[in-house]
Amino acid sequence: MLKRIRRPREIRFARDVQFNGDRPVVLIQDGQRLPVRKVIEQWDVRGTWWGIERHRRYVTLRTDQGTFDVARDMKTGRWAMVGIHD
Repeated sequence: MLKRIRRPREIRFARDVQFNGDRPVVLIQDGQRLPVRKVIEQWDVRGTWWGIERHRRYVTLRTDQGTFDVARDMKTGRWAMVGIHD
């Protein structure tokens, strides 16, 4: 089951080992470094909402602390956690 987060929490990926190719390696949440064990799925969503063009990349990833959905706003480059899997 997926729990959507009503107010997405900002996250980031470690700068020193941010990506191995297109794969996130270390997720940083609330100052805690969570090694990414597996990228389960990635997809892009593009479209216009309320007259604003949007492009987001969504990634489902697994860490030792759980499985999360994260999203990157491709315009700003900011990442946010948008869901937590049970």
